[in-house]
Amino acid sequence: MPKKLALPVALLLSAVLVVVSLVVAQDSSEEELLAVASHMHQHLDHVVAMKASVIEGDLQGVYGPARWLAMHDEPAWFPAAWAPYEDEVRRLAREAAAAQDLESAARAISQIGRACGDCHVAAGRQISFGYAKPPPSDQQTTVTQMQRHLWAADRMWAALIGPSDAAWDRGAAMLSEVNLTASQLTSDPNQRPRVEELIGEARTVGARGAGVSTADGRTALYGEFLSLCANCHSLTGGGPRS
Repeated sequence: MPKKLALPVALLLSAVLVVVSLVVAQDSSEEELLAVASHMHQHLDHVVAMKASVIEGDLQGVYGPARWLAMHDEPAWFPAAWAPYEDEVRRLAREAAAAQDLESAARAISQIGRACGDCHVAAGRQISFGYAKPPPSDQQTTVTQMQRHLWAADRMWAALIGPSDAAWDRGAAMLSEVNLTASQLTSDPNQRPRVEELIGEARTVGARGAGVSTADGRTALYGEFLSLCANCHSLTGGGPRS
């Protein structure tokens, strides 16, 4: 099991710097280490932008950050040991940049998260994201239940990148318990049957997730979950940024 680096998101650049310092040459300067760490932080920023666009149901919003990931220049001191994972991220980014539907983009983004996690395992490190306490379960308002839905999604995403069994288990468990109805999300009676179906499918993803322990299985399931978010928000005009 890789050693764990547990610290909040605001300190992620420091976490990347630690991992970088273990992989690049021992005589690398602080400037070189910071350049590579900053570059990897840019990776995350662009992947998160892609993920947010899919969640919003905005396929066009995926293309810009995907193209950056596929075509950007590496720092001169980029660790050779990371090259296979960088190549995989570029390949998947090209897939996302060419995606003709949100489902294809969602699968590519989920697989990018898996590639990040594989790289961290190969480096012998686990990155654990800090996060706020989960929203209360006893408040049945639409806002609180959507916050729980988002909290679960963030834990499952962090589980791929970390990678982290604990984050996956907590996220999947909460997703299976989110209490929403279609009438809370749309005033259009014609949309409600499909929205209700999507809510049920999201809960089912959470329930299925409890029994998934492999990276392949989690990657596929998270991609499915992103697709459900995209479809629901496309119908309702919702999403975290709306």
